[in-house]
Amino acid sequence: MAHPPDRYLTTYTQNQRVYEWLQSISKPNISNFLDMDAAALLVFMRKLDRSTRSKLEQSCSLLCKISRCDKPHLQQLSLQFTTTWNHDQFAEITAIFDQYHTFHAVFMWKMSNPLWITGGWSTDKQKMINSGIFPPEKLKLNASFASRTSKYIEYWLKNFEIDVLRIKVENLIPGKENAFQHTNYMGPVPQLKLKKFILIGANNLRFINSWLNSLNPNIPDPIDNSRKTIDIEFIDVEKSDSIMQHSLMNTGIVNLKFHKNSSHFQHKSLNVINVPYAEITARQVSSEAVNLFLKRWARGEMTEAFEYLHITETTQWPKQEIQMRDVLKGLRYQIVELQTDVKLRILSPRTARNHQKTSTSSMPTSSSESSSSEISSNPQIFQICGPRPGFCIHEDGEFIFEVPKSAEIQKIQVFPPILQTSCEEYERQKNRIYMELFRKKLIKYFN
Repeated sequence: MAHPPDRYLTTYTQNQRVYEWLQSISKPNISNFLDMDAAALLVFMRKLDRSTRSKLEQSCSLLCKISRCDKPHLQQLSLQFTTTWNHDQFAEITAIFDQYHTFHAVFMWKMSNPLWITGGWSTDKQKMINSGIFPPEKLKLNASFASRTSKYIEYWLKNFEIDVLRIKVENLIPGKENAFQHTNYMGPVPQLKLKKFILIGANNLRFINSWLNSLNPNIPDPIDNSRKTIDIEFIDVEKSDSIMQHSLMNTGIVNLKFHKNSSHFQHKSLNVINVPYAEITARQVSSEAVNLFLKRWARGEMTEAFEYLHITETTQWPKQEIQMRDVLKGLRYQIVELQTDVKLRILSPRTARNHQKTSTSSMPTSSSESSSSEISSNPQIFQICGPRPGFCIHEDGEFIFEVPKSAEIQKIQVFPPILQTSCEEYERQKNRIYMELFRKKLIKYFN
């Protein structure tokens, strides 16, 4: 909790300063960010002496014991852990109540003065910024910087209803980028009901799993009220294989975004996820991995709420890009043309390309150049047969596979007509595949 300016004051003036400080960080509805009446909290603060109130550990441990019926609401809570090359550590906490009310706190521990923690705080209420400093706290025996800041972070996690949780980790020690990440936060992670979780720069699997195990979806489904989802975004995060095998990624309630330009998205990472939609940005994604993903969808093994898979490759080598002939191997498909007013992702690149083509049509070009550009600028759209009609396209390093909703299918004109697969034929194909796999296992076992 942010502390009022620590200087010599009389008892009356000190109590008045605490009251004004509480009012300065109030929410628009005049209720304090602790969800307590200012006068009631002032009585609580009067019970603490000045030295106790200035100590981070004791004040936060007392605040954690405060019980309340309804948790205050936070639009976003941002946590940033930084370890510099000379082992200095920084912990930053930013709480955004709305666009005008923001609270920010920074704690610092320097290797040159290892027994003390320093820091400061600031509040922004309609651009009227108030700020102050935390009195330096001396670490006790067997205490660490992470153990002290963890109690402060634990207070925010336990006592607030958070929409978006953003965690960023920066370790600038060469060769030890993930050695100390699990010690950035040493407190327990409570069960969090979130709408979005963003993780940036984390490489330590223990640290990553400690947060993933506590996530609960809180985005209501507009059709099914009993179903909720959560948006999870990974930016420059290692251990993609282990992360994608987490049980949360197989429940069909996670809207996944993965961005790491220098990463090779492994074969098994794409073969285990079961999400409504996925956006993946990586250096290379193998065609075989995409093929197995599409086969899983065609067999009905994906969630019924699946919408699209969007892969963006950053490689500069054409041979490393996704090859459609390998992606469509073993699938029933046809080349189609679409005409619709429905906003589809597979049509958005073509729309942008046509707009660019019309803007450059006034420039004089030879007949050979115009014919070659026309051929290269018209990628094919493939309709894949499955539980619902699905369409895919590959263009300029982007692969998009999209499954329109049932209500949108009626508004899409497809030429030639959509391939239809009856339920009986679909079950017959699935049973034939399962029997073939079972037969191969028996032959391998008895041989």
